[in-house]
Amino acid sequence: MKLKEVTEGKVRIFVPDPKEYMIEGKFDPSWAPVFYNPKMTFNRDLSVIVVSLLKPKIILDALSATGIRGIRYYVESWKSEQLILNDKNSTAASLIQINVKNNGIENAKIYNKDANALLYEIKSEYIDIDPFGSPVPFILSSINATIRNGIVAFTATDLSPLEGSSRTSCRRKYDAINYKLSSSKELGLRILIGKIIREAATLEKTVHPLFSFYADYYYRLFVIVESGARKADENINKNLKYFGECPRCGFQTFVDENCKTKCPICGENFIIIGPLYIGPLHNMEFLKRMIDTYSDFNYLSSFNRIQKLLNVIEKEAKYKSVFYNISKLASKLKVSAIPPIDSILECLGDASKTHFAPTGIRTDKGYEEIIRCVKSLR
Repeated sequence: MKLKEVTEGKVRIFVPDPKEYMIEGKFDPSWAPVFYNPKMTFNRDLSVIVVSLLKPKIILDALSATGIRGIRYYVESWKSEQLILNDKNSTAASLIQINVKNNGIENAKIYNKDANALLYEIKSEYIDIDPFGSPVPFILSSINATIRNGIVAFTATDLSPLEGSSRTSCRRKYDAINYKLSSSKELGLRILIGKIIREAATLEKTVHPLFSFYADYYYRLFVIVESGARKADENINKNLKYFGECPRCGFQTFVDENCKTKCPICGENFIIIGPLYIGPLHNMEFLKRMIDTYSDFNYLSSFNRIQKLLNVIEKEAKYKSVFYNISKLASKLKVSAIPPIDSILECLGDASKTHFAPTGIRTDKGYEEIIRCVKSLR
């Protein structure tokens, strides 16, 4: 395997040389013998900031590939007492050995095992699950492997089922009814969290989002795990419901049951999806710590993008409602000219943009007030 040295953050690692695995002048990271995707640098950059605040004694990257994520945590975030890197691909495990040595890390433990098998053998304070596709196969094992109110970080790249494009796949993987709706970018993340909560409950544990976001073609989610059947029951009863959108007028709301429900505005039957999580997507105290800290990481290649994302999330996080997609709403209302988002925000007064969609707004003001602004500004 021919290797190429690359720099990411403050580390240098060896990765398979993309030139050796091109097909008709194109390259996909999955074609190489060991997976490395430079497009996920933003994901890793933000994760470095998160881990720097958590300072876990034990870090376990269950699907390490080149080892880039765990190595960056150790070098840039926090020199944990124990760094555990694993990949079931023996070629990847060998490459991790090279990359760990290349970055002067002496206390790393490297495994060449199935991720689930390892997670049932080892306990950790911080576990990272960054698969190619859905994290569902690793939810139970990772939740079970946490210690002392540990943290699990999940990446999900299978947006087709989560956003409602592949309904049967969503039902099969996430045990949720789904349709493509106006706010599906956010609803997909809530379906994912709902699935994790239900899986954790089978272990008499529960989870709460610490920080989460949507970017490019994936969701990234950090959850804190708590033990106790009562806590699991309380979280399910309080934060797992369904979501309804009116296909005629665009009104949307959380609903208690998956049953035929009529829109209170126009009387049309709702399209219902779920179950999904209806609580906050971030821990506000932790979010504030991220905002206070991220400037220390101005060397990151995606620093400006991180700054923009956190600025938007800080503003939208205070609202409890799912965002409204003004473009989709205007289409339902037969409004041909979509008003500028900034003008709608000014009209509403108490509202913000959302990082989920460029034409989305988040506010706890009522549907009628949003419609008034959309129509008055056309």
